[in-house]
Formats: sequence, structure tokens, C-alpha cells
Amino acid sequence: MTGFTYASAFAGIGGMSLGLAPLGGQGVIAWEYDPTEKRRQYAQDAHKLLHPDIPVHGDICEAVPEELPDFDVFCFTPPCQAFSVAGKRGGFEDTRGTLTFEALRIAKVKKPKILFMENVKGLVNHDKGNTMGTIIHAINEIGYTVDFTVLNSKFFDVAQNRERVYLIAVRDDLITAETWINAKGTTILPKAKRRYQEEGARTFNFDWPEQTEVSTRLRDFLEDIVDDRYYLSQERTERLCKQLVNGYTPDIGGEIYRVGNTHPGGIGMSGEVYGIGGISPTITACDYKDPKKFLDEGEVRPVLTPDRLEKCQNGRRFKDDGEEAFTLTSIDRHGVAVGEYPRYRIRKLTPRECLRLQSVPEDVTDKLQAEFSDSRLYKFAGNGLTTNVIKAIGERILTLLNGR
Repeated sequence: MTGFTYASAFAGIGGMSLGLAPLGGQGVIAWEYDPTEKRRQYAQDAHKLLHPDIPVHGDICEAVPEELPDFDVFCFTPPCQAFSVAGKRGGFEDTRGTLTFEALRIAKVKKPKILFMENVKGLVNHDKGNTMGTIIHAINEIGYTVDFTVLNSKFFDVAQNRERVYLIAVRDDLITAETWINAKGTTILPKAKRRYQEEGARTFNFDWPEQTEVSTRLRDFLEDIVDDRYYLSQERTERLCKQLVNGYTPDIGGEIYRVGNTHPGGIGMSGEVYGIGGISPTITACDYKDPKKFLDEGEVRPVLTPDRLEKCQNGRRFKDDGEEAFTLTSIDRHGVAVGEYPRYRIRKLTPRECLRLQSVPEDVTDKLQAEFSDSRLYKFAGNGLTTNVIKAIGERILTLLNGR
């Protein structure tokens, strides 16, 4: 068996297809429905645009399993807001959390060879681990043996810190159950695995991709020329740079502090002067004439939600030069500061850059940009899958299907 068939639930724009189709996967059916979108199902329309050969249906709750085509692999990425730390974490009390069992309802009847689930890392410790345990035992009950892990996209040639839970379940008649070999340690993942195994979970050891090296930088994903509308104003840039001053000390020693103001009245952010064991230049927005030059020679710092000056997620507003981007979400718009301390130009990441950070091919982005607004593209990227991770897992699924 060299090729395989698959179905996708909660398919979005088809992130599973972007990773599995290059491996010989053939999609036979997909479900995508967003109850918050009343006039148009944007992700569903994007899926149809990008994968015209795959029939796309709406609400999976209306699916009749007995009427569906057969498939080898069932991929499902249920809405993560019910388990995400960025959401309210309602879990199974949130109707979105129960959609996992709609996928298992179909799997119980269709009996595909393999189940492939993706979700947020927060699923592992949600409700003290009870949520993940409930899902694993439910998968066991319909005849599958399970393994799961947490993978970070930054190890798969994209400069995005994106930790996600990936679960693979193989039909019982195709696998021999075995004890998890990576259930030792005190971190959240091995502790959870030990607990589920003690509860009697039926498990095996999937050949997960290794996470050994971060090989890309955020600057590798940035566009050379970016429209002015993505840049923050000088005033907003200065306010953000003050946060950098208050929270970051360069490697030249000394404490950073305000020493005065160049304006006659002594007020105004554009006139502020700071000392670093002496007098530093005024922190202002830099009007760079050659963005490529400064991109190559200056710092590139990820910036957390630069358009939300008064409030941001927990954590640093600015990462260090060379660190990977913050996790993309469907709500937040992260950015980048380019330049040299203390002079930066700050802007939001463009939709194309966000899609690049999900390893979406350029020609796919071209199609999407021709049909959808920036706000929709940001949402597609935030809700999407990292194609490189799906492909790496898919290669190992193909090995399982081929009996090796």
C-alpha cells in the first residue's frame, strides 16, 4: 500500500490535506462548520478553493456514519477553545469540547485503520488530566490502541513556538499493545502517561518525530517589503519601546533609567532620554529607507500583540533577537521589531508571514489572498495546523499502514 485515503473533521482550510496529500493521501470527505459565522462559512469556502476534489460538509453532528465512504485514516482537530489557556477552558461543559465524541461516533461505525487527533497542549492538564483521560478511554472503548505526545512547531523548520498535542490510535487488530516507553520523568507529559496507564489505558509506542534542533529564525519568514499599513505609528512604537526599556537590559552593563527630556517643557514621549550607565539616544521610530538592509543587519525581535498597548497575554512583550515567534492564534495579531537597540521599527506580522509560520506553501497563500481579506487570513493561520508537523507525522502513519 503506497497511497491511503483519509477523512478530516473540523478541517478548517484543509491543513491536514496540505500535509497528507504530498504523501499520497487522498481525501474522500471533510467537515467544516463555524456556528459563529452566520452569513458565510469562510473556512469551508477556503477548503473548497484549495481542495476542490474533496467533498466538504457542514455540521458533523448531522453526519450519518452508515452513509459515508470508507477511509483508512480519520483526522480530527476539534475546536481547541474549550481546552486552551487562551480561552475559558470550559472543557466538556463547553459544547465545542463535546465535538470530539462526534468524531468518535463516526469512527466507531467506519472503523478506519488509524485515528489522528490534534489539539492544544492545555488538553493534557485540563481538569487535572481528566479530560484527556476521558478521551483516551473512549478511544479504547471503540476498539483502538493509543499513543500521544506534545510536539513544538519550532523543531519543524518554522520559527513559531507552537506546542500541540498529537494523538495516534491504531485499530486493535492491527497493533500489539505495549507499555509506553516514554512515561518516565516529572514533566506534565510523562506524569499524564503514567496516570492513564495505571488506569488501564491500552497503549503502544508510535514513532514520533524527533525534536532536536531549531534550524530557522523569524527573519527567514519575513517579507522584504511590507506595506505601511502594517507598521505602528511613531507614538505607539515609542510606547512599546518604553516597555522594552523597562523590561530589558542590553549586555553593556548598567541600569536603564529616564534621565530627562529634550523638549523645553520637559514632556512628550518623542523627547524622552534614557541612561544606560551614561546617555543613550532618544528612542524613536526609525524611518528606514532600505528595509532589507536592516532586516539582514539589525535585530529581529518577536513582539506580543503590538496593537494592544495596555494589555497582553502573560509573558514577555518582546522576545530576544533570534527567538521564534509567539504562538499564532485566531484572535491575537503578533508582530516584529526590526532595528538596533534602542531604535526599532515595529509592525504587525503580515498574513503571508503568519501563513509561512504555519509552513503553508506560497502558491496556497496566493490563492487565499486573492479571495479573502487580511482578517480572514489571520484567522486561517491562527486556527490552522503546521503543515511540516502534519507531514512528518504522516510519513510515520504511512509506514504503519504499509506494515513496517
